[in-house]
This record gives sequence, C-alpha cells and structure tokens, in this order.
Amino acid sequence: MKFRTVAVLIIAILLLAVGVLLLFATSTLKYGVILIGGVLLAFLVWKAFIKNNREELLKSEQLNEQLNHQLTELRRELDTLRHSPLNVASLTPVLHLSVLNVDTSFTRTYIREDKDRSLVFSGALRADICAEYGVRLEAVRFKYEPSSDTLYVAGFNPGVISYSRKRLTWDLCHTFRGRSLLGINLPPVNDKVAEDFTHKMTESIRNEVEAEIDNRRIKEFDWLEPVVSRQIIDVLRVAVCGPKTRINVLEGDAGEGFVGIDELYRSHAASAPQIQS
Repeated sequence: MKFRTVAVLIIAILLLAVGVLLLFATSTLKYGVILIGGVLLAFLVWKAFIKNNREELLKSEQLNEQLNHQLTELRRELDTLRHSPLNVASLTPVLHLSVLNVDTSFTRTYIREDKDRSLVFSGALRADICAEYGVRLEAVRFKYEPSSDTLYVAGFNPGVISYSRKRLTWDLCHTFRGRSLLGINLPPVNDKVAEDFTHKMTESIRNEVEAEIDNRRIKEFDWLEPVVSRQIIDVLRVAVCGPKTRINVLEGDAGEGFVGIDELYRSHAASAPQIQS
C-alpha cells in the first residue's frame, strides 16, 4: 500500500514538472495548463474520497484490534476467577459500550385555548436533562442457534436508564383574554382570569412533561435508538458470538430456550478455547 502511494506521488510530481515546462512555450501553453489542472483535479479527488476511505478503514481496524484485546483480557480474568478459591456464584460482564451519557437541553412551545372564555395561553418550556441512555441488558433474553450461526434477541428496548439531572423551566408563559363590545373585538387583556388560566396551564403541562420523563420515553431522544441499537449489536457480535454471526432482534417477549446475558456468555466462554497460563 505504501509503495503504491509513493509511486502515484512520483508520477504526479513528474506530470506537474512536465506541465510547468509546457507553460514556458507559447505553442504548448494550453497543454501545460490542461495537464496541471488534470493533476490537481486528480489530487483533489484522491484526497476527498480515496484518502478518507483509507483513514476510515484504518480506524475500523484499530477499533477492532482494541475490542479483541479487551475481550482477551476479560476472558483471561474470568478464567482466573473461575479457578480461584473464592466462592464465585455468578460472573456477569457489564458492557459499558451500551450506554451513552446524554447532556442536553431542549425547548417545547405550547398554545392552549379556552374558546368558551376567549383565553389563549402561549408558553415555552425548557428542559435541561442529563441522562444515561442505553439498554438494560439484564432484561434482555438471548437464544443462539449454532446451525445457522444466528443470535436471537428478545426484550431489546433502548431507552433512558437513569437521570443525574432533570430540570424544567418556563422561559415564557402568558395568557390573553379576548374581549368584545356590541360585537366589536377589543384589544386582549391580561387580568386575573388570564393569570389563573396561565397558572393552570403551566402546572398541567409541567405534569405532562414530568410524567413523560419519569416514564423514560422522551421523544427528543428517539433518534438515539438506532444509534445505540447498532452499537450494542456490534458489541454482542464481538463479545459472545463472531464477526459473521447474524443477529435477529425479535418483537415481543422471549419464548422457550431464551437465556440471560450471563448464561449466554458462560456458555460461549465454555465452548471457546481455554487460555493456558
């Protein structure tokens, strides 16, 4: 790969040199410009596509090597613990790669009306949230079929796991009451009736948002689900299966033959070649 890159660079330099020489002759000036322009265009295409692809491939190979090294160390530690004099009843690996720490702030706007009293409420509620988003692996169930090299996954529900901060603040909230006299619309006012409606709406909306947060299903976090799902599936494929294992995520509850992550890992660790000390 390096030899090929050096060869391409040498050819590009030679072509540039020829192009510069052609610039000094009036009869070949345009050919020199065309040649230099072609070399520069080829360089830009190489930099924009080929070089970036090589860099991404190199990063992927490095990440794969790191994961394999971590898994080797983990299996060595688990093997040591299994043969230690301690009374170890269960060993459950914790896959920290399945959790994303999300520190974010978003604003929702609301308009609520009471047409019977000509009241219109307008508000902007800001939510400051710091949460861990991922999958509770202890609730997920697995079933591996060696014949098809397929891992079936049930109970796979990405979402908010815990909060370290959740704060709601009204940036704007007010209500105007429309008025009319003899069928003529007058300018709206903000009086006691409007103030009471504002208080009622702010409390009602706050309770709605707090309930949504407590239920750990925030629509602003929906875009994270495919990101976390892909990350966890990649980790499972490397940790307990193989790079070519097919992973099928099922909807609904687990059926017969499904096991937890700890039992799945133990079964695959037992079938893997033991590391000799």
